[in-house]
Amino acid sequence: METNPVLVFGSVLRALREQAGLSQRDLGARVYCSASLISAIELGAKPAKLDLVERLDAALDASGVLLKVWPITTTGGYASWFAYVAELEKEACKIHEWELRTVPGLLQTPEYSRALMRAVRPRDGDERIEASVNLRMGRQEIFGRDDPPMAWFVLDESILHRPVGSGYVMRNQLIKLEKMAEQTNVVVQVMPFSATEHPGAEGPLRILEFSDSPPVWYTEGWYSGRMAETKEEVSSAMTCFDLIRASALPPGESLQAITQVRCSKYEKEDLDKVVLFRRQRRQLRRGRRSWQLGRSPGCQGPVRSGAAVQPGRLAQVRRLGEALISI
Repeated sequence: METNPVLVFGSVLRALREQAGLSQRDLGARVYCSASLISAIELGAKPAKLDLVERLDAALDASGVLLKVWPITTTGGYASWFAYVAELEKEACKIHEWELRTVPGLLQTPEYSRALMRAVRPRDGDERIEASVNLRMGRQEIFGRDDPPMAWFVLDESILHRPVGSGYVMRNQLIKLEKMAEQTNVVVQVMPFSATEHPGAEGPLRILEFSDSPPVWYTEGWYSGRMAETKEEVSSAMTCFDLIRASALPPGESLQAITQVRCSKYEKEDLDKVVLFRRQRRQLRRGRRSWQLGRSPGCQGPVRSGAAVQPGRLAQVRRLGEALISI
């Protein structure tokens, strides 16, 4: 069953055209547009504008059928092939995503997103770029809900090294990846360069699962996207994703890989200090009172079991990580 609204509209148009015994060229001539535009609409590659839909409905004597179907193709500011996916994200209880090009939109910072859009949309003005950035950031609100989805992201290692924007932009983007990876409902894995025997080279992949309806899978390319919910296709897509994440680094090693790239390329932080800080902060969050500080300047030794953490020492730990993650 096809779930892309633009393609659904195109299928209805094609059925009505064939029922009327018209070719794409014949129909185009009647509504004052090219046969190639009719073809693009029927294939779901381009949404039809309302004035054209009105002419199509009249030319095919469709009694308003096309006008009734057309509203499902409105995009709310998103690209036509992605609008429905953005709506489904809000309903999903599980999100699985493999990406080999850029950081997934659900994990991007505004600065990274803005730099990326300016690079791929050089003719768009600031207003349109900002509107798109705001839309993308709005999608991330699902993680702030009382019942956020369980999300599993697998990123190709090249994403960590490929500069988007300035070094400052990349530093903050990698920090955000680290923060997201520490959330209990989010898993982030890195596919190392050394892993080659997996199906990820075929392109990006996203699978959305729901509590009250069948899952769907989605992939996209240049100015196009495809989504389906047939049992066979979703099962095949899930198998591919399982093979992809099985080839990636485990979550802990992935987090360290992200930190390693950030420290080596965009920071002057010592990686060992970062790892120590993370471990100590995790222990603090779990309520443990017995833990040992590293040999930082001014450290007088381990805190005794059962003793309260001294404010000065806690501040010392915080200073180690203040350039990394706000606590």
